[in-house]
Amino acid sequence: MEIIFLDFDGVITTAESRWMIDPHKCKMIKTICDATDAKIVISSSWRRNNLEQTIEEITNEETVYGNQPFTILERVVGVTNRMYSCKYGVADERYGVCRGVEINRYIVEHPDITNYVILDDDSDMLLTQKDNFIQTNWHYGISDKDVIKAIKILNKK
Repeated sequence: MEIIFLDFDGVITTAESRWMIDPHKCKMIKTICDATDAKIVISSSWRRNNLEQTIEEITNEETVYGNQPFTILERVVGVTNRMYSCKYGVADERYGVCRGVEINRYIVEHPDITNYVILDDDSDMLLTQKDNFIQTNWHYGISDKDVIKAIKILNKK
């Protein structure tokens, strides 16, 4: 199974769209899905505790900023877990881990993933993920060039 690990802010919500979900950017993600038969795992800060809560959050017109819901739900199959670390012996001090670690954990837990691409404007990925990572421009989000690159990555066997 091919997976797109999708961040929202800086990919499909941008400074240019005033941080509202941009329907054109969603169509670009759908283009990648259609060309590769990829599914989507949400790795964004928009995710909630589980897939059901996340879907409610991103589709509820009353709570989504700008009342523009996420439009390609049929491709969403999961969300990465929020992971934390703590100092040995000090359990009440928690530290967030980088998104690359959360994505890696999802991949380990889902051995049916054969290929993946990470679309994110932040760079907190693991070095081992560099060939599968596309860093988008936070202001403009995903570009046509990024779409072409993502399709190439996902179609590589």
